[in-house]
Amino acid sequence: MAPVIAYDLVRLFLGPLFLTPRGIDRVDLALARQIFADPETENLGILPTFWGIRVFKAAQVRRLLDHVEHIWDEHADCSEVAQEPQIRRLIQAMGHAPQTPEITAPAGRPHLTLRNKIVRMIQELRATGMPLGRAVRTHVPAGSIYLNVGQLGLAVPMFFRWLESRPDVTSALMLHDVIPLEYPHLCRPGQFDDHTRMVRTAALRADCMIYTTAYARDTVNAALGTHGRPDLPSLVRGLPLPTAFAQTAVCVPDLASVRYFVVVSSIEPRKNHDLLFRVWARLIKQMGVGAPHLVIVGSRGYDGDRIMTVLDHRPILRTHVHEVAGLSSPALASLVLNAAAMLSPTLAEGFGMPVMEANVMGVPTIASDIAAHREVANGTTTLLPGDDEDGWLRAIVETPPTPLRQRPTIAREMTSEAYCADIVAFVGAFADGGAHRAGLVAKPGTAYTPTSDVGLAFGDKRT
Repeated sequence: MAPVIAYDLVRLFLGPLFLTPRGIDRVDLALARQIFADPETENLGILPTFWGIRVFKAAQVRRLLDHVEHIWDEHADCSEVAQEPQIRRLIQAMGHAPQTPEITAPAGRPHLTLRNKIVRMIQELRATGMPLGRAVRTHVPAGSIYLNVGQLGLAVPMFFRWLESRPDVTSALMLHDVIPLEYPHLCRPGQFDDHTRMVRTAALRADCMIYTTAYARDTVNAALGTHGRPDLPSLVRGLPLPTAFAQTAVCVPDLASVRYFVVVSSIEPRKNHDLLFRVWARLIKQMGVGAPHLVIVGSRGYDGDRIMTVLDHRPILRTHVHEVAGLSSPALASLVLNAAAMLSPTLAEGFGMPVMEANVMGVPTIASDIAAHREVANGTTTLLPGDDEDGWLRAIVETPPTPLRQRPTIAREMTSEAYCADIVAFVGAFADGGAHRAGLVAKPGTAYTPTSDVGLAFGDKRT
């Protein structure tokens, strides 16, 4: 009998605090959907509460997942994405639709106030009817697997103390990267300390690790080494194409004839939007109204307001640079599908999900030449230094005209279903024992097969 999976729900529980899911949020949701697909499953949800760390049955977890999908509009009809208010504002801002009385605001960005966030969390509690749950120490079955891919709770060591009294439980954790430790000057104040606690918690509590790239594995392992755990057994498995992207087959019709580039990321210093603003100022100067559009998709993170003030100081940019947030995943996928190219000038990344998403959808990418991007790049990816303004300008100008694209056939190994199966197979096999290897690498686009000759990444369990 397969061991019970006790799945960490912190990231998903906090979903209502964000307008739309980020890349790892979609992966977390897809993995949870797989683990709790059977209403009768014995798998459990784990969540910190005011009453301690509690266990929730599958039916309760499924109600939570349903609510999160609803509030994020993950089930939006792909044929109706052009009617989403933010898409309609974008179409108008690009000058490809008449102004209408009900949509007169600039494309801009919606945001959640503190009051909005409180209301949304109360709505979640009401919709899911989450009860008090049961104590984690006594209600997780013997030999279970604790699985955490969200990483958020790792900054709070007390959330993991229950594992001290349950050495029979296998702890499988994902650390996305150690960027705040490598590049503290690019991150918000306090993030260095938060991430230090995350690494320390993983070193103390993990039996095995899950990574998205070999680069993430190597840098995280180096950090774990400072706490005496440099070679934790691990799996490297590239992230999948989100389900909404895999199901989107057409672009936004009103933008089919518009030449535009997209950059999809939170707006913060390490994402290097400043480079694109300089490039677009030169493009507009050289090409005038014929310059391509730049669509910035993402919420404002640390120092985001300062970064975006360039649009106030240089109004000419507003004619061709547009900020959009609050898109459903299907709307984002449709927008990406017919972009001239995906741009990712980020200075540091653990995986590079926008590049992977664009590559799988047949959209060219121009990305910074960093280790994470080199692992997900394909034949249509142009890699450039993040400070090579002339190179980026030249690559953008030389990008071929955009055909009217339809999503290509998605290889099975790039689907959420294949990814989830690989993760579950790895942690399940680890809990059962097996080969003793330092680590297993399944490159992005390569499915992990437990029965392959590569073997599993196992080692000594915590005692």
